[in-house]
Amino acid sequence: MEQWRETNIFWLMRKISRWKNGKSVHCIGQILKLSKSTVFNIIRRFKKTNNVENKPRSGRQRTFIEHEERLIVRQVHINPRTSAVKLTLKCKSRFRKSVNPETARNVLRKHKYHGRVLWRKPYISKANRKARLAFAKMYVEQPIEFWKNQT
Repeated sequence: MEQWRETNIFWLMRKISRWKNGKSVHCIGQILKLSKSTVFNIIRRFKKTNNVENKPRSGRQRTFIEHEERLIVRQVHINPRTSAVKLTLKCKSRFRKSVNPETARNVLRKHKYHGRVLWRKPYISKANRKARLAFAKMYVEQPIEFWKNQT
């Protein structure tokens, strides 16, 4: 969710044009269902800069918007074995954005897709398999009292 809401430039120009036509701040606020302070601040900004466009925000912009992130996650959900390099190639063709594979990994980690691999189970040879089976069979027929004494 965004922290602020930017007003559409069309609506800002409507407010300014009404003010230029001689309407009062209070009247414009009532017509457009806005507070007087909002209308006043828009007019004050227009007087000061002669412009009503929204100021650019500080800080670095995000590489992917939410929609693009969801598409990346969906690709991995469909095929979990997709590599980060292949994801970046798809991003390049689909969104026309060349990104580092680590950026794709960061997006996936953000959505709780981690590149972890399970440990493989140890290989059990035929001889070891027979020994394990003999050990298990040795204890199968033990009475309950035998198991109660074990700590």
